Amino acid sequence: MKRSLVCCLLFQLTLFFFAGTALAQNAPDPIRLATGARTLGMGKAFVGLADDIDSIFINPAGLANPEQWQLTSMSGKLLEEYNYLSLSGLYPTQIGTFGLAFVGSSIGGALPTTIEAGSDPDDPVYVVDTSQELISYYNNLFILSYGNKIDRALDLPLLSGLADRWPDLRQTHFGANLKFFQVNLTGDGITGGAANGMELDLGVQGKPLPWLSLGANLQNALPFSMGGKLTYQTGWEESYPALLKLGSAVDLLGPKDALRKIWDHQLKLLLDMDYEVSRSSYIPALFHLGLEWKPNTLIGIRAGIDQDVVGAKEVANNLTTGVGLYYGNFRFDYAYHEFFGAPGIMNHFFSFSYGIAPVKRIETRLYAAPDKVITREAQLAVKGRAFDPDITRVTVNDQRASLNLHGEFRTEAALEVGKNLVTVKGLNNKGGSIEAIKLRALRLITYPDVAADHWAADQISYIGTLGIIKGYPDGGFKPEGTITRAELATLLVRTKMGGDDNVPQAEAQMFADVALTHWAAKYINMAAKSGIVKGYPDGSFKPSARISRAEGLAMIARFGGVAQVPYTDEFIDMDSTHWVAPIVAGAYKEGMLIHFLSKPFGPKLDLTRAEAVEMLYRSKPVNLLIQDLLDFSKGY
Repeated sequence: MKRSLVCCLLFQLTLFFFAGTALAQNAPDPIRLATGARTLGMGKAFVGLADDIDSIFINPAGLANPEQWQLTSMSGKLLEEYNYLSLSGLYPTQIGTFGLAFVGSSIGGALPTTIEAGSDPDDPVYVVDTSQELISYYNNLFILSYGNKIDRALDLPLLSGLADRWPDLRQTHFGANLKFFQVNLTGDGITGGAANGMELDLGVQGKPLPWLSLGANLQNALPFSMGGKLTYQTGWEESYPALLKLGSAVDLLGPKDALRKIWDHQLKLLLDMDYEVSRSSYIPALFHLGLEWKPNTLIGIRAGIDQDVVGAKEVANNLTTGVGLYYGNFRFDYAYHEFFGAPGIMNHFFSFSYGIAPVKRIETRLYAAPDKVITREAQLAVKGRAFDPDITRVTVNDQRASLNLHGEFRTEAALEVGKNLVTVKGLNNKGGSIEAIKLRALRLITYPDVAADHWAADQISYIGTLGIIKGYPDGGFKPEGTITRAELATLLVRTKMGGDDNVPQAEAQMFADVALTHWAAKYINMAAKSGIVKGYPDGSFKPSARISRAEGLAMIARFGGVAQVPYTDEFIDMDSTHWVAPIVAGAYKEGMLIHFLSKPFGPKLDLTRAEAVEMLYRSKPVNLLIQDLLDFSKGY
């Protein structure tokens, strides 16, 4: 007798909660009502559309559609007796979308009954049994979900041929739910009413036409023998009925990929069919019809028909209505759902969701940094992020960079001395370029014997990068080493002519000690013709002689077109009678002698390589070359 109420409660739960069938050996699955208020308002038709967080409950393949994380909740009171609550969330990553959900249904304080004494056994009369404790029941469901685009898998070598043969497969999504159940029934002397179970849902979704989406979801696909069941403390086991859900969604109106366009109106027509795989002999196929109309971005109006079974295979058409209010990333949904078997009872459901607004496309979908870098390193650290979910691969100078779950990447690009262009590409799974970014980097040359804190480190790096002066075969620069007259003439002519190849061969001997076979003959002759150098009174040039500061400054000043001006005692160790005094005064005025300020000039001292570079660095022709080197709009 006491079992009669248990059966009655389960019958009612099944009748109104889960498609209207008594469960002799079938456990109730609360996911069948856990659709979200939006979907309920459309007659529970959503398998083909499945475009937001509610996909967890209707078709997990739809989890591949959202581009940002979402949260939602739904609460309601079914048949004015059963409390209902669901909470769910999803988070998209580069390897797919993950979801979590909780669904809880419960009833508390139900009165136990017994059969009235003397009543007809064939038509028993139930009366409240006040001697027993009140009955309570809950059925909780925890869901782990995953959804992804199938084109990621099609890039695997074993499956790439399928993608070439059927390119539409790349528009297909797949998903799954792993479900864990907790059930408990207490009161009325019931013992062993607690149970645990698990099941698996599998979903697929595709878009064969721009305006048509199709979907399928097999709920409770895990066989009984593999753990797809509910097991009570008493050892009693019940299977979960397998349900195949097929659905379609047609974009009748819309600004893009719809059959018609009327301003910004959106109108979707949805049709689903439920087929009870394991109970098809006594439960007919049921249909769900839904409409969603969005006249603007702030409101959605919904209506539908949710077919259900009442009595002996009698199909009832339950009307549903609903409304959604949108504000930024938030959406509030309300649904009313009538139940043919319980006329006059109000059934209201409410959902509140976050993350519903489409992701705003940023102008640069692939971010990478840094750009316009000046460095002395041989490797450039390149980092960035792919915001576009269609970007599944990133290459840096055609070398693949690893993406983490957030689409971020970090790698290094090799740099040559001088200007470098680093190309960062965002690619889709077919290898097609979605976006490319150009990063510019200037690598300055370095020498092992020139410390970073050397007084002429920057000057040496820039002059060396320009190729005006070169290091030694061992890689060193020898900044404190001396420089010969031939060497200085060579680097000045090389700079003036724009490289060695532009310097013509010497045709006639101009100095007695510089034969045409001398390694620097063409440079010395060109320097003499340009007025950069002058020989000695005896007709010699002395190419191997170490050059003094005075001689070096004179050559560099002539190279730079420095005008001679009256000497006004710029240095304490020189007077106006020195032959180089007016040249020193002119160079001083043009800022070429910054390094020698506030100390003796030492005109007779040997000019070091670092000092020669310093003077060159300050000269007008070289200064223009350095500015061009630093101009990131040229030469890349």
